[in-house]
Amino acid sequence: MNLERKFIKILVLTLILNLTMVTAVMAKPKTTTSPPPPQTLPGVKPIFSSSFIQYWYAQDWDLNRWTQELSMLQNTGINEIILQDIADTKAMYAAYPTQIPGYTFNDVDMVGNALTAADSLNMKVRIGLGFNGDWWKVNAGNMNWLNVEASKNKLIVDEIVDVYGMHPSLGGWYISYEFSQLSARNMIYQVNLNNFYKQITAEIQLKSTLNIMIAPFYNSKYSYLVSLSGWTKMLKNILNGTGIHIVALQDSVGAGYNTLSQAKNLFRYTKKATDAMGMTLYADNETYTSKSSGNATATQSDIQGRISAAAPYVQGFIAFSIDHYQNKNEISQVSNYNYYYNYYLRYK
Repeated sequence: MNLERKFIKILVLTLILNLTMVTAVMAKPKTTTSPPPPQTLPGVKPIFSSSFIQYWYAQDWDLNRWTQELSMLQNTGINEIILQDIADTKAMYAAYPTQIPGYTFNDVDMVGNALTAADSLNMKVRIGLGFNGDWWKVNAGNMNWLNVEASKNKLIVDEIVDVYGMHPSLGGWYISYEFSQLSARNMIYQVNLNNFYKQITAEIQLKSTLNIMIAPFYNSKYSYLVSLSGWTKMLKNILNGTGIHIVALQDSVGAGYNTLSQAKNLFRYTKKATDAMGMTLYADNETYTSKSSGNATATQSDIQGRISAAAPYVQGFIAFSIDHYQNKNEISQVSNYNYYYNYYLRYK
């Protein structure tokens, strides 16, 4: 009996030991391989320095809410916010108390509050001008329409400088009319756009020494209409001599227009144009993913992939948009913010 008990005891101990080892293996957390760090140009960090915001979201914020928003951005290394546009030139509506005849405006001064909050935090605000939604239908085909829109934007430039020009946080200008290879496939349309942008930039340069930015995009689904080499030529035809300083190329991966591989080639061909014109190339990285149900927050891995695609070619990175998709001030987006914040801490 003693021998039998001893054998049973040994068998039980062996089973327990084996079970413990199996449990330990099962409990061991899976190791995940982090994406490789983005390979940037010398001196460029793969983090966002700026973020777009749209006025429908922010036009009713008071000064405290703006301070809260900008502090959140500053905490992730972002030192500039871009007001994508501040007026609807079709509806004749402004998100600030305009005195331009015929315009209605919001009761809250969005532009003034944003600038005042940025003043206190030593941040910058880039002012987007007016925008007319008919742009997506008319585009470069109607020079008379473009002339009218240019005139409206010149009035906005004059007013912003006169009313808000004393703010140290006023950091630059953004022309809201974004073009793609579908906007101006022939030379006549490209000349029209060149003339249109020159009218607006000439007014800015009369009133201000601050830099000017534009954000074009390219849809690879229509590359058969304009190749990437054709895109390089198109950029030069449209932007040469306009006085625009920064081309913030949209990666358009989130929108579904480009794959990561296509985006990388796109930035390479765009850099050929900006280098030839002496302009600075930035990446306008989309922090969302377009789905049939609408835009959803992109994963941090996807965002890093988009940054990496542009990294070998650009001097900086702009988010579209931390404010709309990774916003710590929105309960549903806190985890999205934390994912990007941890990424920022790794690469700052």
